Amino acid sequence: MADLWDEYDHPDDQITYVVESLRSSGVEKSITHEYLGCNCEDKCIPETCSCLLRSGGHYSYEDKSQLQNYSLVITDKNKPVYECSPNCKCEPSRCGNRLVSFGPRSNLKIVTTPKGLGLSTERDIETGNFICEYAGEVITRDDAHKRFKKYQEMNFNHNYIFCINENFGDRNIKTFVDPTFYGNIGRYINHSCDPNCLLVPVRVEDEVPKLCIFAKEKIEVMSELTFDYGEGDGNISEKKKCLCMSHKCRKYLPFDGTI
Repeated sequence: MADLWDEYDHPDDQITYVVESLRSSGVEKSITHEYLGCNCEDKCIPETCSCLLRSGGHYSYEDKSQLQNYSLVITDKNKPVYECSPNCKCEPSRCGNRLVSFGPRSNLKIVTTPKGLGLSTERDIETGNFICEYAGEVITRDDAHKRFKKYQEMNFNHNYIFCINENFGDRNIKTFVDPTFYGNIGRYINHSCDPNCLLVPVRVEDEVPKLCIFAKEKIEVMSELTFDYGEGDGNISEKKKCLCMSHKCRKYLPFDGTI
């Protein structure tokens, strides 16, 4: 793993700052193999790099050294997105397929909003630019169910367990991330039914993805960053009211009824 640049912190000292997601022992045990990585000798070329050949996306850029200006281009929604990793032989500074492994972009700011704490940008962000990982504890479905019930009993209302649902052909993959006690700057990004950001799972060393936030459109300075937590399902009575105030508001925050 490349050294992560991350100088952010939490305003609440009850939350432990982590620069990337932690994995529970149950998740670690579920990993069947690590990716071997590509054999590129220098830079990675889409036509020959094994990581790019199996990936459903790639990064577009004018200057490889300017990571903040990389833009994600999705080429095949039926494939996961893969980045190169320490298992690859390519030169990191010339690769062109390493971005989220270097950490969040600079100039992000925690702000107070009508919904509570949120995250804004102090600099314009272009469409497709990487913002940060949505980091926390990656846990199993069983652990997610137990924690959800426990948090309900404890009246924890400040955050909730996030579930990303991926479908590749007839294969369904769910990843659960709990940012309640461990998280990074991404935990402050609020939900919106009409968001300016997009969450994309990116795989680096193995099949457990990083949940990565990218700009869905050009975002102007001082704008609040938001993404859609997902449509979800389940009983309305188990959901929280949505406060996004968008004209597309679905009235309730998404809830995964399988938890």
